[in-house]
Amino acid sequence: MSRTIATQTPGVTREFVGLDSTTARRAGSGGHPCQGLYHRGMGRKPKVGMIATHYQIDFSEHYLADYMATRGIGFLGWNTRFRGFESSFLLDHALVDIGVGVRWLREVQGIETVILLGNSGGGSLMAAYQANAVDRHVTPLEGMRPAAGLDDLPAADGYVASAAHPGRPDVLTAWMDAAVVDENDAVTTNSDLDLFNERNGPPYDAEFVARYRA
Repeated sequence: MSRTIATQTPGVTREFVGLDSTTARRAGSGGHPCQGLYHRGMGRKPKVGMIATHYQIDFSEHYLADYMATRGIGFLGWNTRFRGFESSFLLDHALVDIGVGVRWLREVQGIETVILLGNSGGGSLMAAYQANAVDRHVTPLEGMRPAAGLDDLPAADGYVASAAHPGRPDVLTAWMDAAVVDENDAVTTNSDLDLFNERNGPPYDAEFVARYRA
């Protein structure tokens, strides 16, 4: 399902896109699991298209969308079923949802060159998509079946990383406060490992950094 909607950016047309996935259908209330906005320049039929998706943030109105559209590149700000539901995230199902968007760009919009935009947390997600599209290797958790369509993902033609990070596990681990001595009490800290204790820095010497990271 798609429909053209108004836009605040002169010269840009936005089209709402709502589609089923291979493992999730339209909800009883009417919402599709895969939703997004396709941006293109008015009167243009782009041959190059970009798609951006995040683990759980709404990318339908991505800040690069209108910028790319006014330069002749179609832009699909695409959301999987997990937008706003990161705690329920399953990689294989997210990948097939992204595949729905990639396939729509090619088959409905006639896009010849599809570029994946890996922005912020979408960096590792879109990289995972392309990696599995060209070399099937993603496997489900023990006792779970792989998402239908996981082995039939349409590969993109390129990948762009923008302000991307390596993924939530690495990022959240790096953000852990080494000064906290009890996970149930975030107030009680070890002053010798406190980043905000002036006697520790900044600047932080190599010995402090080594103890902090240990």
